[in-house]
Amino acid sequence: MKSNLRGDSGLSDSGFYRSQKFFLEKHKETLDKIERCSIMELRRRRFEANAKPPRRKKSLWKRIKEWFGAK
Repeated sequence: MKSNLRGDSGLSDSGFYRSQKFFLEKHKETLDKIERCSIMELRRRRFEANAKPPRRKKSLWKRIKEWFGAK
């Protein structure tokens, strides 16, 4: 039995390309789903890092007190 040390598939170039094409067609939906999920996760992390807590609006009474310098 021949040892396969380099991970060679043993196929010719054309056979290898045909097998790759078959694999991609067979698993297209799964690969698309994985890609969509990874993009959503990337966006979630990106926007989560930039998110700031909402600022609380000051009431009218607090603004008036600040204007007159009262604490």
